[in-house]
This record gives sequence, structure tokens and C-alpha cells, in this order.
Amino acid sequence: MTVTITESAPFERIVRFPLTDDQINAAKRGAARKLAGELKVSGFRRGRAPLPVVEATVGADRVRREAIDLLLPAALRDVLEGEKISPAIAPELTSLDDVDGGVEVEVTVTLWPEIDLPNYRDRTIEVTNPAVSEERLDTEIAAILEEHGTVAEVERAAAADDYVSINVEATRGGDPVEVAKVEDLLYELGAGDYIEGIDAALEGAEAGDEVELVAPLPEWLEDESGGEALFKVKVNEVKELVLPDLDDEWVDENTEFETVDELREALREAVASARLHAVAREYGDKALATLRDQVEVELPEALVRSEMDNRLHGLMHRLDEAEATLDDYLRAAEIAPDDFIAALEHQARRALRNQLVLEAVAEAEEIEVTKQEVAEAVSDMAADSGDAVAFMKRYRETDGQVAVTRVILRDKVMGAILSNAQPVDEDGNPLDLSLHVAEVGADVVDAESEIEAAMAAEMGDEQ
Repeated sequence: MTVTITESAPFERIVRFPLTDDQINAAKRGAARKLAGELKVSGFRRGRAPLPVVEATVGADRVRREAIDLLLPAALRDVLEGEKISPAIAPELTSLDDVDGGVEVEVTVTLWPEIDLPNYRDRTIEVTNPAVSEERLDTEIAAILEEHGTVAEVERAAAADDYVSINVEATRGGDPVEVAKVEDLLYELGAGDYIEGIDAALEGAEAGDEVELVAPLPEWLEDESGGEALFKVKVNEVKELVLPDLDDEWVDENTEFETVDELREALREAVASARLHAVAREYGDKALATLRDQVEVELPEALVRSEMDNRLHGLMHRLDEAEATLDDYLRAAEIAPDDFIAALEHQARRALRNQLVLEAVAEAEEIEVTKQEVAEAVSDMAADSGDAVAFMKRYRETDGQVAVTRVILRDKVMGAILSNAQPVDEDGNPLDLSLHVAEVGADVVDAESEIEAAMAAEMGDEQ
């Protein structure tokens, strides 16, 4: 029997190779020791029963199967190395058939796809202009004034954004819903988070008016939620928000600044810094996305499933740490299970295409990650983890070096992609984001969280 390789898909191979009876028989002693360690054989210490005794106890077929299981990993590795095949994920055993002289093994091997690298040099990437307009500053100042605003009673009908003091009663089937009863509740018209339809019912009402509406009992009533009820709402008072006058005296008394001009300038600097970081992130995202979208490749489904599993394992690890369940996560995110799976697949496909582009650029730029860079990154993360011993234990158990290397490589490659492009605004004017793009990667995930998730995924695979 010889090794045969069949192309079953563009990036998938069916590999068949033999395990001879001589190889299997030679592995039986190791198989017997393993089985004897799991059994209590009378007259022998655990793990010390000889092969004939173990075969008599569990059966010769069981010992043979165990021997084959012991042989397979090393034999498969030797075959793949000999054929110069590098799997992208763990090969899948598809059949194991008895033949004359031994067994024939068949495995499905998924390869890492190859792509034609799109041009990543001398490009312009259009992003949002980070300039801070006077209108944006006015909005920021208005928000500050609203925080210091007060409500005052007015003698007129309630309008949008007014506040109303109300009493509420509810009945369902003629019976009162006690938990829905409130008095002197100050409610902002337009908030939309109290009772369905109450905003429309109250707009135009004056103090002393009573309005009725039929609406579902809201979720915040917990056990009483669901089903329709009759709500009776009495308006006690109508109030409006009164903002303070923006002048130097008010600024001096209520902020850390002395004048309106100083406040506006400080806000301008803060907003400008935030916008520059946001635009730098946008630049990174678009610089990679525009390359990713040019890649035409059929991703192997096994590779997509593996990436989905890794992401799910990482999520489950974080949920376990938060003492939450996947159901808790889906409810909080307000997403259906089918939509969650679809989103997970979309993220997996995007991440794989990103990785294909990054690795292709790394090869073109001859970018590598040194052992020293990995060691320094691991040392920093261990120190920042809060429990360096536990972090290093997980790192060793899960071969965290792979995850750390991938993150460092991604950051270095993104640096090359961004330095070979020019960000411009909507009018084509060049922008200087050089002080910010170094801090922001494309499709950015916090490096430590990404590595922890990858390590958690590996632990999940092992379990």
C-alpha cells in the first residue's frame, strides 16, 4: 500500500495511507500498558499487566484498536511532512478500513487558501474629516447645560421634551395591577421607555387632565408583563427644562474653567482628540476592508466551521468568567439563535479573509515576528493580567505563543498597510493621522482579550 492524495476541493485533499500489521503489532505493547492503567487486573499492579493478559481481559480487537489510535497521530504527521502538506486545521479522520496486511487510513486535510494579493501600495483611503465644527461644539455645550438644567412648572399644554408629573393606574380584565400604580412620577415626553403609546397620549394634555390608553404591560413589570391593560394617567403638572445662561460667571462657578472661551477651547481639544482616534480607526478598518473585498476565494467550509468554533469557545470562556450563559448573552443582545449563528459565520469568514490578506502582505514585505518580541509581549500581558502565574499556566497549556505571534504579526503588517496608503477626507484633501494610526489596528480587538479568547478556544478544543 502506498500514500495517495486526491484533490476533493480547491483547498481540500483526501489523503490515504497504510498502517501495516507490523506497525500495529509493535504498538500493541504500548496500547496494553495504556489499557492496563485504566483497568484493575487481578495479580498485577495498575499498568503492569502484560499484553496477553490485557488481551484476555478486554479482547484482542480492543487492544488492536487502541494500538491504531496510538499510531495514527505520528504516522499522519510523517505522511503529511513527507508529502509537504500543511493542514490549516486538524485533519479529519473519514475512514479506517481493514485491508490485507493492515489497515488503510483516510483523512480529509483542509489547506490554508492561497490568494492573489491586491495592490496595497500608493492608495488613497477616504475617511471622515476629523475637523471639529462650531455646530459640534454648540452640541457639546448644550449637553453640559442640560446636565445643569432645572425643571419649572408651566401653565400650558405638554409638548415634546417637556416633563410631566403624573399618577398612573392600570387594570387588566377589570382587576387592578398594583405594581403598575405610581404617583407623582416625573416623566419626560419622548423618552419612549415607559408605557407604549404614552407619549402620544400625553402630548397636548394640561395639568388636571386625565387620559386613558390601552397598551401591553411593559417588561419592567416582570411577572406582570405581557397582555394588554387599561392605563389611566392623570397629569398633575407640566414642566419644562430651563437651561442656565452661558456666561463667564456660570462657567467659573460650575466648571473647572473661568471663561466661556476657555470652556469652548478645552471642548474643542477633547472632541478633536476623540475624533482623530475615531477617524484613525476608520482609516485602519477601511484600509484592510478595501483589500479584503478584492479577494476572490472560496473558503473551505471546514475552515469556516473551525473559526466559528474558536470564536464560540472564546465567547463561552468570557461568559463563564462573568458567570453568565449563552442564553443570557442572547437575551441581553436581543438576538435570535439563528441570527447569532449567521453573525458568527459572517465574522468568521471576514476574519479568515483578513488573515489571508495580512499573511500575504507579511510575505510580500518579508515581515516576521521574533522570539524576543513574543517574550516581551507575553511578559507585559502576564504582568497586566492580575495573576501572572495563572496567565502563564494557560499560556503554556494552550500554546499561547501561536495567538501572541498572530497578534504581533497583525499589528506589524497593519503598520505596513497603513504606511503605504494616504488617508484623505471627502474632498480628497490629505489628512495627517500619523500620531494616531500607530495606536489603532484594523478590525481592532484588544490584543490581550483576543489572545485570552484564542487560548480559551484551544482549551475548549482539548476538552
